[in-house]
Amino acid sequence: MSPCTHSRDLLGASWCFVLLVVFAAGRADAADLLLGVTSEYSYTSNFFSSATNADPANSFLFGPTLDFSNENGRLTYDLNYVGAYQTYVDQSGVDAPESRLRGRATYEIDSRTTLRLTDRFRDVSNLRFSRQDIELADTALDPNQNRYFRNDLEIEVIHELTRLLEFSVHGAHHWTDFRQNLNRNDSQAFEVGSEVRYRLADRHAVGVGATFINQDFQEALSRLGSVSNSITTYLLWNWDIADNVVFTASGGPSFIRSEYDDTDRVTQNQFVGGRSGGDLFRANIASCEVDASVGSRVASNCDLANGPIPTSDLGPRQSFDFGPGQQAGDDSVVTGFGAASLRVNLASWNLQTTYSRRQSTTAGGGLVSSLDQVYAEAELAPPNQRWSTFLAGSWDRRDTLTKATVVDFIVVNDGGGGAERSLAFTTTNSGGDRRETLTGIIGLRTAFTRNQAATFEFRYRRTQGSDQGVNQPDADSYFAVITFDYTLDPIHF
Repeated sequence: MSPCTHSRDLLGASWCFVLLVVFAAGRADAADLLLGVTSEYSYTSNFFSSATNADPANSFLFGPTLDFSNENGRLTYDLNYVGAYQTYVDQSGVDAPESRLRGRATYEIDSRTTLRLTDRFRDVSNLRFSRQDIELADTALDPNQNRYFRNDLEIEVIHELTRLLEFSVHGAHHWTDFRQNLNRNDSQAFEVGSEVRYRLADRHAVGVGATFINQDFQEALSRLGSVSNSITTYLLWNWDIADNVVFTASGGPSFIRSEYDDTDRVTQNQFVGGRSGGDLFRANIASCEVDASVGSRVASNCDLANGPIPTSDLGPRQSFDFGPGQQAGDDSVVTGFGAASLRVNLASWNLQTTYSRRQSTTAGGGLVSSLDQVYAEAELAPPNQRWSTFLAGSWDRRDTLTKATVVDFIVVNDGGGGAERSLAFTTTNSGGDRRETLTGIIGLRTAFTRNQAATFEFRYRRTQGSDQGVNQPDADSYFAVITFDYTLDPIHF
């Protein structure tokens, strides 16, 4: 199977994009290659986003950067890659390389038909975030999961039926793989859709579209796997208020159904415990409280014992039977998705504000989720100056849309003073899981020379979540970041 179609090949989709661009580059009229290095120092006041035990951290990051682009002829493309190794002075077990790849290629098949391929890949730590991350709402992923892979690959064909009428179809693949995962569901989603746009006037266009998404969630600790299907229809409006002012809006209903995997039996690790401050802890069996509905101690009501254990010590895999009459069910919901944005590009200012509500294809939960986000940014970049300053912020919230079935276990003594899980049973939570994140960044970028630049940033993040219906207190984190970039002179092809 080729890397372009292997859904579980972490780098397959990204390398497919790179190969396409490199192959097409030979046919391009001209191309530019820009090589460089980036280095960063970061201080974090609350490394693991803990509400009760803030743990500060200092880190250093260093790695190469690459920009490869062409803007001539029928083919245009832009490929950006940042690879870095991040090491922490006062935290152990979290040093790791990171990779970010963004790319877009556009090919004009003929005067009326355009093919566009877009890919975005990240192998990163979610314990920190950037200005780009908050625009994409990546910060709403669980900040206690310290590593994840994420890739979004989309292909689109746009065809002008007439001078005023445009038709497009697109397909996409999204996946997220949480590393050292305990209780977040890895997932992948396939998406297909089409859209028709009609130009009412030089500055006004309206349209209608529909999208189908199939999303598969893998089983995780105390979380069942499931498959969700959704159909969304929407209307859209695009208004060019002026040459440098653009307003867009879209919205419509969405029909979603989630179906759990076979729940006659569930196979999971025997481990009872959880994470705290990035470390793994067993449960203190003496602290496990009795659940009145089953009359026994249950895994969800246990305090953690002292002393972390390695992630490899999760215990053996074991199959559990569900209690009588407590099989997990399926659920359907009708909701609405949409977005509105305003962009203003002036001589010295770039302004943007956006509200969107969409299906989250990379939530980390075991059911389909909605993602609400408000994002705004302002950048002052005077022409012919070597400095710019910016302010950006967002509020985002992920909600499980359908009823969540929560897996719990009766806890028994393993005979050695520890705890193990015995019989599995389920409860239904109509509220599902919710995670909210508030982020903000203020920064100053200055170029010392044509090849050297520095960025000074202050970042803030507040997270709050509810898991299995239990509200968790707000956790505040502050970041001070200094970045130095050095680039070589462009290489022209």
